[in-house]
Amino acid sequence: MLHLAGKILYLCAFVGYYAKAETEEQLKQIFVDILLKCSEDFPPTPAEIELLKNKKLADSTNMKCMFACTYKKTGMMNEKGEISVEGINNLSKKYFANNPEKTKKALAYADACKSVNDVKVSDGEKGCERAALMFKCTIEKAAEFDLID
Repeated sequence: MLHLAGKILYLCAFVGYYAKAETEEQLKQIFVDILLKCSEDFPPTPAEIELLKNKKLADSTNMKCMFACTYKKTGMMNEKGEISVEGINNLSKKYFANNPEKTKKALAYADACKSVNDVKVSDGEKGCERAALMFKCTIEKAAEFDLID
């Protein structure tokens, strides 16, 4: 069940830009591996996984923190618990080096979602609350920037 959730999260959460992968399948597998590792510390319930299938994030600490863990390990979030525009941009440029249009859209996405760093959160560097904001922004903006197939 978590493997399915990982694939859904990959599509929903724009984290397929991990720099070490060479193909999209490798990117998906790297993301799933990171997600599964993070889910050991922040295990989702079956109900939370069902919500993800509908591109919704459960309002639970575990889900928010699972995403914070995943975003940090992929470079999309820095250690201060903030969206890393630089990290997203670097990953996008590497992954989409042969696709300038996709690179441009990915960079625009990062710029469009960086405002989540301006929102006051109560968990600071932990990043769980901001990860939920990143997820929401991603879902809202991904279609606009043609990032989800």
